[in-house]
Amino acid sequence: MYNYPMRIHYHRKNGEYDTCSFVKSQDQRIDLLTYKEDYFGALFTFEHSSEQALETLNFIVHTGQTNKEYSIRFNYYPLLTEVWILEEDDRIYYSENPAIASPAYKNQNPFAFDKAINSASFDHHWGYQGELGCQVEDQKSTFSLWSPTATEVQVVVYESTANDAPIWKTFDMKRGNSYSYNHKDNTIGVWSLVVEEDLTGKAYQYQVQFPHHQTLTRDPYTIATSPDGKRSAIIGHAEKQVENFEVKHGKEAIWRLENPCKAVICEMHIRDLTKSPTSGVDEHLRGTFLGAAQTGTVNQYGQATAFDYIKSMGYNYVQLQPIADRHKEYDSEGNVTYNWGYDPQNYNAPETSLSTNPDDPAQVIRDLKTMVQAYHDAGIGVIMDVVYNHTFSVVDAPFQTTVPDYYYRMNPDGTYQNGTGVGNETASEHEMFRKYMIDSLIYWVTEYNIDGFRFDLMGIHDVKTMQMIRQSLDEIDPNIILYGEGWDMGTGLAPYDKAKKDNAYQMPNIGFFNDNQRDAVKGGEVYGSIKSGFVSGAATEPILAKAILGSRELGSYIRPNQVLNYVEAHDNYNLHDLLATLHQDQSSEQIMRKVETATAMNLLMQGMAFMEIGQEFGRTKLVATGPNGELTHDDRERAMNSYNAPDKVNQVDWDLLNERQNSIDFVRKVIQLKTQTDAFSYPTYEEIYHHVFVHSANEHSGWIVYEVHGKEHLLVVFNAKGKPQRFENAGSLQLLVTNTTSLEEDILGDISVSVFKVL
Repeated sequence: MYNYPMRIHYHRKNGEYDTCSFVKSQDQRIDLLTYKEDYFGALFTFEHSSEQALETLNFIVHTGQTNKEYSIRFNYYPLLTEVWILEEDDRIYYSENPAIASPAYKNQNPFAFDKAINSASFDHHWGYQGELGCQVEDQKSTFSLWSPTATEVQVVVYESTANDAPIWKTFDMKRGNSYSYNHKDNTIGVWSLVVEEDLTGKAYQYQVQFPHHQTLTRDPYTIATSPDGKRSAIIGHAEKQVENFEVKHGKEAIWRLENPCKAVICEMHIRDLTKSPTSGVDEHLRGTFLGAAQTGTVNQYGQATAFDYIKSMGYNYVQLQPIADRHKEYDSEGNVTYNWGYDPQNYNAPETSLSTNPDDPAQVIRDLKTMVQAYHDAGIGVIMDVVYNHTFSVVDAPFQTTVPDYYYRMNPDGTYQNGTGVGNETASEHEMFRKYMIDSLIYWVTEYNIDGFRFDLMGIHDVKTMQMIRQSLDEIDPNIILYGEGWDMGTGLAPYDKAKKDNAYQMPNIGFFNDNQRDAVKGGEVYGSIKSGFVSGAATEPILAKAILGSRELGSYIRPNQVLNYVEAHDNYNLHDLLATLHQDQSSEQIMRKVETATAMNLLMQGMAFMEIGQEFGRTKLVATGPNGELTHDDRERAMNSYNAPDKVNQVDWDLLNERQNSIDFVRKVIQLKTQTDAFSYPTYEEIYHHVFVHSANEHSGWIVYEVHGKEHLLVVFNAKGKPQRFENAGSLQLLVTNTTSLEEDILGDISVSVFKVL
């Protein structure tokens, strides 16, 4: 049985509701509705039950002379559906502000929805560029909240940071009274409070009063949370300290690359990395920040795993899938269930479930800093995957609850634009969300010494915001790496304003995932079907020739450091699983040869290089649940999008190292070529065109040959003919690295990559 909570506000200018009758109808069932009057008019509050899932409900108003029927769309089940309907307006409103801005409203406020549809005017009056959030210093706590449309705000302080801790005290906040065109001083929309007490170890929320409702919400700027993320924790400076942790920038941050084209970035999920017993990580540390930094771990065969394995491979960066606090689901035993983390809840607080003690909000801060320092000590930078493009919920998100209808892109009827596909998209072009993004990124850099950011669905954001982010981080350290998904999504921005790949020329020193190169090398999943790439015999040689030269002709890039080459990421099939699906008749050895070849091709192209942890040893998410060990349709669907699949699907199986050591050794050597020579990482297109020459990339040939004439003279051969190929010049060259299995020096394997030094 489905139970849909409903709240319907109905307005007539004449205020006469007793002359009307109101009904709801569904599947020929008609129910008479009763109401009470409120500020807007008639208010209907009820729960609609149905044995089947529903999308709409019909609401009918009988005035005696006319009947008017409205089809109301349900909110995401089981959330409340609340709408505003006006007699002389055919539109159904899903937010209060556009409803009271309607000419059909007796007490119309034509500017009520400006914060959403005329934000420049709203920002001009209310914008603020000062410090927000909670600061603890000298035994006092200072609270600042931007909430310009609120009428009253209180700070509700709880006795502890436990999820259910009772209220300790409530304090009234005071609205600022300084109006200034300089938004650093424009405090008229800011509520502030100084408490001359040590509140460390307690939690708080804001109770925000608006003209017709009030909300209880956490701080948008919270840096630590209760275990479930629903309350903001008050953390003192001392609690955040970790012995030997240092924040360094510029020349002191020696692990950051001056030339990002030398970057080989390893993407990993903190839980996936160590959750399997095969990781050899101490059981109580598996799936945690500290587990990701434990040394001396081995699988059952004595081979180095996890952190030690990452160091041995030669990656110079790791990219962490989202580590900021996320919405949590719980199993029957009260444990947090698996999730990649793309359900953002608190952007500036680390995810508590990755801590060694989730009940202590400061422990997760210390654990993360300990991990970051371990990677820096090993010469490896740490990149964060950030998800500013949407929030998990708009019902209890601290943006909508503190400034309703401002932080999101909205439609005229008060619904949320949904270019992200998950129900909402944030409005980076609005001054205060742009400020929020910049403040948040600077916080992660200055507090945790983060070395770069990967922006989820970056094309949702606007170009100007990304430019300002780059400028703000350059002031700290221009070697901080920025890149993201430049897909063209959403309709709220003009095409030239979107931070998408086609607009790369407007965003210097910001990288974009290179899906042109990705699909040309390996193929991919396209709207439910599978397509082949070069390593599977597809005729993509001309595209790959352009990718070898830095992909300038595949986009609007102005420098090679805007190109992020990849053939595997957390999304879609793993490389191994895609190739195993394309070639179900081939042996594991044949599949791995294709994995090696695709991985090496990716590394040997100009631009930055990106891999997923375990890619080089054939990490798989194809876990069979069918009879007799057969893969079901659901198994395959889950492998393509394992965001909430169980650990048995997502965890890295470190025992694979034992049977895939040759593949690992080959890829390690190719990584060394990428990171320790200049041949595959020229920082400008002028240098690429001067040094790199493609000799052969004929369509349908399955054969690509190119040379790099720099400090060393190298020749590279990609063979995907599906059969061994004689290479006449091999005898006069020095073979540096290959995955060919032929015993003859001048025979290159059927699917292979070979790099030679020209003598």
